[in-house]
Amino acid sequence: MPKVMVTMPDGLLKEIDSTTKELKTTRSQFFRHALIRYLENYKKKKLESLMAEGYEEMADENLADAQAFLGALGSLEEAENE
Repeated sequence: MPKVMVTMPDGLLKEIDSTTKELKTTRSQFFRHALIRYLENYKKKKLESLMAEGYEEMADENLADAQAFLGALGSLEEAENE
């Protein structure tokens, strides 16, 4: 497994070391787990953003379809009333 060197503030490292002791794990396991969770969260937010964009695009199309339908319905009602 490749090794990575990371620079961080002393206070953060102390907090990580304290937490790894509480969890009875190693720094490496802690970082792997944290990074996996971060990436999962990032991918989820990215997907949610793409879905929101898609829903917004579809909303415009759905509105146009509804307006066209209502216009056609109005024309049919006028033709029936003549």
